[in-house]
Amino acid sequence: MSELDPHLRDEIDDQVAEALDAYLEERGVLRGKRLWPLWVAIVATNIAWVVVVSGK
Repeated sequence: MSELDPHLRDEIDDQVAEALDAYLEERGVLRGKRLWPLWVAIVATNIAWVVVVSGK
């Protein structure tokens, strides 16, 4: 598994978040209760990435 430069990873995260926000807005999905599991999954993925990278 290759490691990404932290700046590049942040840029990718920002672009994915913007794309997801645009998609959800287009579909008319409201923010709030329905989206918290998605954000929990994103946070869990970021924590897992930090654990994996820091273990090397």
